[in-house]
Amino acid sequence: MPRRRLQQSEEGCRGRIAPLAALPVFWELRGRRVIVAGGSAGAAWKAELLAAAGAEVHVFADEEQMSEAMRELPGSLEHRPASRIIHHPRAWTPDSFAGMALAIADCADETEAEAFCHAADAMGVPANVIDRPAFCRFRFGSIVNRSPVIVSISTDGAAPILAQAIRRRIETLLPLTLGAWTVIAQKIRERLNERLLSGPLRRVFWEGFVDRALAGGKPPEEGMAAALLNEADTLAAEPSGGHLAFVGAHPSDPELLTLKAVRALQSADVIFFDDDVAGGVLELARREAGRVPLAMGRGGTPVLPDEALTLAVAGKRVVRLCSSDLVDPTCEAAQAGWLRKRGVTVEAIPGVATTGQEVGWFGANHNVAYGTLQLRA
Repeated sequence: MPRRRLQQSEEGCRGRIAPLAALPVFWELRGRRVIVAGGSAGAAWKAELLAAAGAEVHVFADEEQMSEAMRELPGSLEHRPASRIIHHPRAWTPDSFAGMALAIADCADETEAEAFCHAADAMGVPANVIDRPAFCRFRFGSIVNRSPVIVSISTDGAAPILAQAIRRRIETLLPLTLGAWTVIAQKIRERLNERLLSGPLRRVFWEGFVDRALAGGKPPEEGMAAALLNEADTLAAEPSGGHLAFVGAHPSDPELLTLKAVRALQSADVIFFDDDVAGGVLELARREAGRVPLAMGRGGTPVLPDEALTLAVAGKRVVRLCSSDLVDPTCEAAQAGWLRKRGVTVEAIPGVATTGQEVGWFGANHNVAYGTLQLRA
């Protein structure tokens, strides 16, 4: 019965993702050939970026078109054996696109830009003409590089300076050691999947991993991979229980969610939410999470249906998203105790107060209204 209700609620639920100006993708270029037409400094930057992604970069430009940056580029990449820059001292032709994965050009005028773009289209090669959006089949974003963690920011060409400002802010949030932690994750992932089945336990493990990776900017210690796998073995041996979190959310402003609230949403299996919660709040939730809209109870009391209790007892991570800044931490002591006896952890995560009062909890007159499920010890 719970499964059927979830499916029905999802059909009528609001969209899980807002419209996108473009599809953000990450292109695998290792060992593939790309063409860069032009020898300007701008073309050199694009060639270096492509080479950093492992591409074999073919630069088509007459000798007199080669900027100092482009001339120096092959030498600067000598320490990267996988990166190659091959200079063809002539202008590009339609035949130059054969076997290419991408095509980038810095064109002198719109006529050349149009010809380049159409030639690439004819060969089925996605093209980008620098600073000419009308002749771009894809765009480069502003990049935060913690490879293999890569963040790319795009404004769809509207405001590159804004994208750069966003990048600077993100740079301050992500430690330089994040790449090293991600390499550890790649190393243990297959063996971890053998130890922990997909689901709550695996997410609990990775949440702990993320806490380590983002805390303090310290690189992983020697032997960390083995230590993490030992932790996974310990986690697998422990009895697993569900989790129920009451999250306070301002109904119309996702920016008033606390970081802890966002984390709860992003780790949830199922989210039961008041039907006046804004779509922007749900945008922050885990994409795969089931979503069940609920009407408020009498007097505006948040309702907790039997289905939520059943799912939590079955080992799911359940979030009750309340359209209020404040939630009740006790969830009525008897019900919380009943859940805990069955291995379910219960927590309440308050939202941010918006009317000047201190952040507190619902008073006794605003307890959560439970369903009809009989709770017996």
